[in-house]
Amino acid sequence: MIVFWRLFLAYFLTDFVFFHRTINQIRAANRTRGMILQAAVFLGWSFTLCYGYLTMKWPFLDLVDLPGWLCILLFGTFHVLTDDLFQYGGKVKHGYVITFFVKNGVNLMFLFLCVPFHALYETGSFFAEPWIIFCVGMVCATRVLGWLLASVEQDRHNVDYVTFDERWLLMLVRAIFFLIMLLPGWRWIVLFVVWLGACMYARNIRLMDVSNMIFYAGTFGAAFIGFLVRLRFYLIG
Repeated sequence: MIVFWRLFLAYFLTDFVFFHRTINQIRAANRTRGMILQAAVFLGWSFTLCYGYLTMKWPFLDLVDLPGWLCILLFGTFHVLTDDLFQYGGKVKHGYVITFFVKNGVNLMFLFLCVPFHALYETGSFFAEPWIIFCVGMVCATRVLGWLLASVEQDRHNVDYVTFDERWLLMLVRAIFFLIMLLPGWRWIVLFVVWLGACMYARNIRLMDVSNMIFYAGTFGAAFIGFLVRLRFYLIG
């Protein structure tokens, strides 16, 4: 799972750099340019994070062994060419949520079927690299969770994407909840309560004008992800 977590991080960091709406706008203006930009960002992250594994033989879709760099290149090609196929928002009931799970599920399954699991033998642990697990947790608590909640809101209320300011403010709020969960000892409980109270006050004065679902699911979702990463640092490490 060492390589998988690195590619998982590269995949969502690509979306983090180019938010899904931005990619759609670029592709609408110039489809070829948008695809090249999206592929370039993903390949940049992947080759950087998987540098030590690029010449290792990977079991491409469990069919044939290929060099790691070629598997990444093939996935990048698959990802950008099929992106338009997994867009159901506005077409079927719960289309945006379906898009989130189908699109990410297919792409992550592709990666899962390519990674060299024998690299696991180097450490013997599924969560061997704490810095990678920390970054994965941070991205999940901020961008991935935010994307899922925004999809739910779009299906429930037929609303557009949250504004740029709201998106980054909510990501910051979730990031702090995530980081609080990583504090040693029991001090995280006090800070969690204090930060939750501050955020609830900000909602009351309409500094954060978001739905209960966005606020509470984001809060406790980020805290839960932080708790899982906490287990990695204090129980496995």
